[in-house]
Amino acid sequence: MCFPARSMSWPSGRDISGKATRLISAIADAMLPRRKMPRRFVLPICCLLSFAASGLAEPAEPQVTLHECGQRREPFSGFAASARNKVAKYFAEMGFELKVEDIASKVEVFCTSESARRMLATVFHAQDTDVPATFSGTVQKATLYVVSPEIYKENFTRLYGPDRWSDDEYEKLMTHEMIHSAHAIVATRLFGTEDGMGPQWLFEGMAIDASGQLPTSEDELNKITVDEFNKFLAAEDKGKVEAPVYIQYAKFYRYVRRFVSAKWIVENAGYPDINDRIRKALAPPH
Repeated sequence: MCFPARSMSWPSGRDISGKATRLISAIADAMLPRRKMPRRFVLPICCLLSFAASGLAEPAEPQVTLHECGQRREPFSGFAASARNKVAKYFAEMGFELKVEDIASKVEVFCTSESARRMLATVFHAQDTDVPATFSGTVQKATLYVVSPEIYKENFTRLYGPDRWSDDEYEKLMTHEMIHSAHAIVATRLFGTEDGMGPQWLFEGMAIDASGQLPTSEDELNKITVDEFNKFLAAEDKGKVEAPVYIQYAKFYRYVRRFVSAKWIVENAGYPDINDRIRKALAPPH
């Protein structure tokens, strides 16, 4: 579910269908075609190294700014710090140590869709109308831009229904966006560019899975065949994945994770033949 605008947030998809602008498509399942531009908008505990033992100060919670939120003083910084720590731990367990401040140091919270669209249009040098009304979140240069819990719940349930909603979905949204932020840092280390995050279905699938969004049942995963996976890849290449797109991303990413590790995915995602590498990993040994 964005630094240079690569993974706009989650869920964004083709339900809204939009042009490849450097913009967001957060919870709308209307993600832009990846090859036309880097995107990361959209749209989901820490390796808290032992700071006390090392004598280093523990990183401060992200700085929060509220937009059109009245007198509200919700613990947004706490939510963000918790999500950030989970993300740092996730990548540390793969051997990638990151400074939490580089993942996200600031949080801009919008309590109206209009205020979010105005800010994002300014940040990404676009028109207000280029920002989907269903925008939910993205990260740009270590700043997390996110709507309020109330707006996010409305966006989420509109797309996925009320049965999938849980009380921790808001923190999962923050986690999802920060996964993108951290992944971009690691991809740049490995491949010299954020494009090293790989195809959209793969980096969005990772963010969904790592944040615990849109669970996929074991029964669903057991029914997936190699042929079905190949059909999904063909549809993704043509921009014709069945909606809701992010449910498909989650399912097939988790299917691939049965055969390879998340670390393997991060270390291979930036190669042009990543889909062929995955197919090879799925093939039974001779």
